[in-house]
Amino acid sequence: MTERDGGRRPREGRSGTVPDDADAGVRQSVDSPLPSSLVPLEARRLSVHFGNRSALDCVDARFAAGETVSLLGPNGAGKSTLLKALAGILPPSHGEVRLHGRAVRRPSSAIVYVPQRSGVDWGFPVSVLDVALLGRGLRRSRFAPLGGRDRRDALDALERVGMRHLAAVQIGQLSGGQQQRAFLARALVQDGAVYLLDEPFAGVDVPTQELLVGLFGRLRDAGKTIVYASHDIAQAVASSDRIMLLNRRLVAAGPPARTMTEANLRAAFGGQAIVPVASSAAS
Repeated sequence: MTERDGGRRPREGRSGTVPDDADAGVRQSVDSPLPSSLVPLEARRLSVHFGNRSALDCVDARFAAGETVSLLGPNGAGKSTLLKALAGILPPSHGEVRLHGRAVRRPSSAIVYVPQRSGVDWGFPVSVLDVALLGRGLRRSRFAPLGGRDRRDALDALERVGMRHLAAVQIGQLSGGQQQRAFLARALVQDGAVYLLDEPFAGVDVPTQELLVGLFGRLRDAGKTIVYASHDIAQAVASSDRIMLLNRRLVAAGPPARTMTEANLRAAFGGQAIVPVASSAAS
């Protein structure tokens, strides 16, 4: 099963928000704000602290319907923290997250969160089909039994990610790419408005990477919002409408061609040797 045809070049013209106190010389990419009806998810001066340590500092961001946004930054930049706060899993220390204008204080069925594979207990005795069915969890009472329709939807989602033939397999027997596909099936079953994915491209094979890009394209075409964290600059440029550069604060945000400049990359990654990719993004 291949998803290559679903990938598309990023589109320009999505909204981005950057801090007022940006470093001099760092170019900020900001488009005209979109109407609030087209922005299902937003962070307002969002900060998250762990004791005396600031993991995220005063981030303002808006995520539009029908766009893919990648989060780039070094280890410890706050990418995972931002995703968990947007998902309602991690409470803000200051500021807020809003979904369709309402404050997010707990996980919502409208927000699909896919964690890093490294944080999952893959020895747990559940099958691939069981994992997909977990996508129904936030959409029904914990006491309501799963029915035939739920099972059909889960099997259909597994088919979409090329995993239906492995529905009965225990998750610990899967490869890294297959585990990621099982998570994607669960996300499809949940059928939210916003998809938040933490390092979905990490440690997976090329066919799974292609499937992810194709899936993102189809979700975007269906009006969904996709936000994912990554360390792969080239992949982010190729598969995102907008890129957010983070280093505990928002360094820059906007279309790849305008955001991935040498000044912005050095502001986000510090003294690490980063090759500017703005020219390739613009081609």
